[in-house]
Amino acid sequence: MVPLRAYGKGELAQMYYPDRDPSWALRLFKQDLIRAPGLVEELMRRGWTPHRRLLRKDWVSRIFAAIEPP
Repeated sequence: MVPLRAYGKGELAQMYYPDRDPSWALRLFKQDLIRAPGLVEELMRRGWTPHRRLLRKDWVSRIFAAIEPP
């Protein structure tokens, strides 16, 4: 079970894709966010922007609800 807390975007990407190079993990993670229906729009309504490096706990909670936790 992955703890629900704030994460760095790269840190969370590496958790989802531990066997990948960090830059590839981040690309794949971004694709996961985009593919989840309505996720990006909801995160943006909550104050997230694509350039943010730190993901707040409430954003992480929504991400975990949209795509399975790592």
